[in-house]
Amino acid sequence: MKSTYARAMRGIRISEGGYSNHPRDPGGATNFGIIQSVYDAFRKSKGMSQQSVRLISEAEVNEIYKTQYADKVRYDELPAGIDYATLDGAVNSGVSRGTKWLQSALSVSSDGKIGSQTIAAAGKADAIVTVKSMCAKRMSFLRGLSIFSTFGKGWTSRVARVEAESVSMAMEARGISAKSLPIALKTEADHAAASSKSAKNSAAASGAGAAGSAGTATQTTDWSNLAVAESILLIGATVGLVVLAIYLIHRSRVQKERAAAYAAVAAGVAA
Repeated sequence: MKSTYARAMRGIRISEGGYSNHPRDPGGATNFGIIQSVYDAFRKSKGMSQQSVRLISEAEVNEIYKTQYADKVRYDELPAGIDYATLDGAVNSGVSRGTKWLQSALSVSSDGKIGSQTIAAAGKADAIVTVKSMCAKRMSFLRGLSIFSTFGKGWTSRVARVEAESVSMAMEARGISAKSLPIALKTEADHAAASSKSAKNSAAASGAGAAGSAGTATQTTDWSNLAVAESILLIGATVGLVVLAIYLIHRSRVQKERAAAYAAVAAGVAA
C-alpha cells in the first residue's frame, strides 16, 4: 500500500476505537470498526468457525481493512487525501455509500463501485475541493439519519478530522513546503471559525424572528377573522424561521468542529 495508508489507518483506528455494542447501532456488535457480520463472513471464507468480534485478532483486523475496504475502493489508485476520505467513509458507512460520496463529488455515475471512470475523474480533479465536497455530502447524509441524535456529535467530529487530515495530505502531495503547510491549514481553521460564528449569529436572529412572529400573532391577531390561507401562511412563516434556526445551529456546530480539526492538524504538522 502507498505511504498515505498507514496514516489513514491511524486515523481510522482512533475514530473507531475498540469494542462496542450500542443498542441503537444498526451494525450491532463492532470492534475496531468491524461489525460482527463482516467478521463472520471473513472467517467463513477462511474455513474458520465463527466467534465474537470481540475476539478479533490484530492480524484479522488489518487483513479485513485491506481486503474488504481499501482494495474495494481502490485506495492505491486514488489521489492523496481523496484516498483517506473515501476509505474512512467506506469503513464508517459501507463501501457502496463511501464510494457514492466520492462519485457525487466528482459528478460521475454514482453506482457505488469504483471503476476506471471514477479513477480517471479523481485523477483530474482538485483533490482539496473534492475532499471538502465529499465530507459535506457525508455530513448531509448522516444528519438525515434517525440515529443522528445519538451518534451525531461523534460523527461530526470524525468527519471534520478526516477532512482536515485529507486536505493536509492533498496539500503535501501538491508539494507545499513544510513551513507553509501549517499556515495553510490554520487559514482553513480561521475560515471555518468565521463561518461558525456567522451561522450562530444568523441562528440567533432567526430564532428571535420566529419568537417575535409567534408573539405578535398571538397578541394582535384575530384568528377568527383570518382566512384559512392567511393562517397557513402565518404559521408557515414562523415554522420556517424555526427550521432555519435549527439548520444554522447545526451548521455552526459543524463549522466549529472543522475549525478545531484544522487547527489540530496544523499544530501537529508544525510540531
